[in-house]
Formats: sequence, C-alpha cells, structure tokens
Amino acid sequence: MDIRDYRYALGSFPTGVTIVTAYDCDHQPWGLTANSFTSVSLDPPVISVCVAKSGRVFPTLSGSDHFAINILSADQKNLALHFSSNVENRFTDTDWTPGHAAPLLPGASAHLDCTVHDRIDAGDHEILLGRVLEYTHAPVPPLVYCRGSFFPAPQPEALR
Repeated sequence: MDIRDYRYALGSFPTGVTIVTAYDCDHQPWGLTANSFTSVSLDPPVISVCVAKSGRVFPTLSGSDHFAINILSADQKNLALHFSSNVENRFTDTDWTPGHAAPLLPGASAHLDCTVHDRIDAGDHEILLGRVLEYTHAPVPPLVYCRGSFFPAPQPEALR
C-alpha cells in the first residue's frame, strides 16, 4: 500500500481540529494538534482521540489519568500549526489556563475536560477514550481541515 496516497485518501474527509492537552508528572503542560477526534457516547459522556505513539506528547498522555480536548475556533489556525510543529515546548509564549485537570486554550469553540476511560492499542496509534467531566462551549465557528487546508465552518446561526 502506498502510505502517502492512502493518507491523501483519508484526507478527503473534512474534520474539526483539536489540541489535546495534559500535564506531565512535573505538572508541566504538553499538547498536540489532533483531528482524529469523535464523540463515542452521550450517556456516559465519552469521546475518543487517536494519538501517534511516535509523537513527543505520547509519553505524557500515556502516563496521565486526565486530558483535555480544545476544539479550535476558525481563527485559531496558527495555534493548530504551532501545536503540530517540531517545537519542543509548544506552551512557550502560548496563552493557556488551568482546567479541571488539564491545560485549556482560550478562544476555543469548546473545551472538554476528561479522565481516561480506556486506552486501545491501534497499531502505530493509541485510541484514547475520555470520560468527559466538565465542558464549555462558545457560539463561534470551529476550524475545519480537509486535504491539507484549513477552512472556517459555517456560522452557528446558519446551521439552525
């Protein structure tokens, strides 16, 4: 299988853009951009996100009992790019606030504070299932990613 071509085929599916955050054992914030996020269950409230085992944030996420999902707003493209870069400490010069148990990024469309519900081995990724403990959301359009480009989603009023 041509991995690059396969990845392009998967990129045909538009997704929202999130930043997954957690604290390491020294209570230092870590985070990564992820678009492999979805709701799993409403009762109980469970979400999932896929995390590459080769990423520098994986050791923090695999050792933490809590994490947060920051669903980015349409104007947070630069933040998405920053948290997907090779910068060692992505929180340097980044505004953030402490959430229930993980760092939260201001201006996001939504925040989901989670405790780890389960972890599932999935090849070169781990599927991290989170039980949502607290959440907030704002009436701002989310950031969307498809075929290597970012797009703003329609305004919330247009969706009603």
